[in-house]
Amino acid sequence: MLLCMLLAVSTQAQDIFINKDTVVNKLWPIEPGTIVHFGSKGHISGKGIIKGGIIDAAVGQWIFDTSITVYPEGTYGKDFSARWYGAGRQADNAGALQKGINTVLDNPQTLRNFFIPKGIYPFGKPLMVQSVYKGSYVGTTIHIYGEASFWDCCNGTTLQYTAVTGFALGLQLNKGTEINNLIITGKFKSPVGNDSLYFNIPFEKYMDANYKCSDTYAGFVIDYDGSKNSGGSTGLSIHDINVSNFSIDYLISPNGKTFNADILVFQNIRCGDARIGFATGQAQEKGNIIRGIYSWGSIHTLFSIGRYGKSQAGQYTIDGGNVAGRCIRLFDITQIGWYATHISNLFVESIASIGSITSQIPTSVDNCTFHFALPQVVGRQNLFYANNNKVAFNNCTFRYYGLKDAMKFTGEATYNNCFFSGPSVKN
Repeated sequence: MLLCMLLAVSTQAQDIFINKDTVVNKLWPIEPGTIVHFGSKGHISGKGIIKGGIIDAAVGQWIFDTSITVYPEGTYGKDFSARWYGAGRQADNAGALQKGINTVLDNPQTLRNFFIPKGIYPFGKPLMVQSVYKGSYVGTTIHIYGEASFWDCCNGTTLQYTAVTGFALGLQLNKGTEINNLIITGKFKSPVGNDSLYFNIPFEKYMDANYKCSDTYAGFVIDYDGSKNSGGSTGLSIHDINVSNFSIDYLISPNGKTFNADILVFQNIRCGDARIGFATGQAQEKGNIIRGIYSWGSIHTLFSIGRYGKSQAGQYTIDGGNVAGRCIRLFDITQIGWYATHISNLFVESIASIGSITSQIPTSVDNCTFHFALPQVVGRQNLFYANNNKVAFNNCTFRYYGLKDAMKFTGEATYNNCFFSGPSVKN
């Protein structure tokens, strides 16, 4: 049956009113300019295609089964709502969320905003933001956003990833995409223990406490696949999001094949419990910025550059952030090539060490404050290593709270106008 709408639909001028359950099993073409109004009980099921129409429905309403394909002329408001395909009503919302994302991507001339209203959305398969044409990825653009602040931990829009492998939300060859105001949570559980034990866990042994999550289990990923193209994403704006309980909270280009993730701007991002907070390794990255990063959870390494993907560094400017809680190591940076990382305006406390930076070109760390875990609790740590004097700290503070103990540094870094709470021992 093409349309069962004898009672469900009435017309007034060009508008269409969906007031009851309606079945569409074939193509339903709608005249240009027609507004399709959904009443409080309006819902369309079936296996058909709806082409045209301006959707007018409440953002919290369920109006389509995922078996229905729509190519709308637009929406009466500015958003296509995740709840229109039933997200938030399922035990596993992967299908509904993915269908909504795909609908926006498949209608680039009429849709751009994918809005996920406040609520908890469990899902068990990776959400992929990608477009494929003739067997290759092509550039695609979307705005996905919710109703959470970057400091929310359990309120607002929460995407709750229930699998222990893969990734929660991934972008592939996106151009100009914006993602904001979301909470993304996984199943990773950081190791526990008193400070003397915890802060001495080597990176290789800092694993999921339940031994279920894979090493590359990630929350938010950019350019996850290199099988269909070699180009990377460009001009992304990722802001006001909180990602937690993954082996890697934020991961850029783990595939080892794509190039040129450029002009990526991360602002007001929070790292929860993880093995690594932010990891990247794509070749020829340029003009990327992290402005405001916050980590108050249990995490081994906050920034890892050069460990994954092509194992090369990108040109990242890291400006501003606050690190507390149980972060063991701040940096694990190995730069290969001619694109340096520059770091400034971090306030960091209770870390075991700053970590290491290996580089062949000038790399600066400016106007930062580093407070270290007390040596009588965590032992005498090597506080930082650099391979040459082109790694320079400028106007930075290095401090043990209330102590004047000697501070151990190794390698060849340069320290300009810096303050040390005790004698610095440089080997």
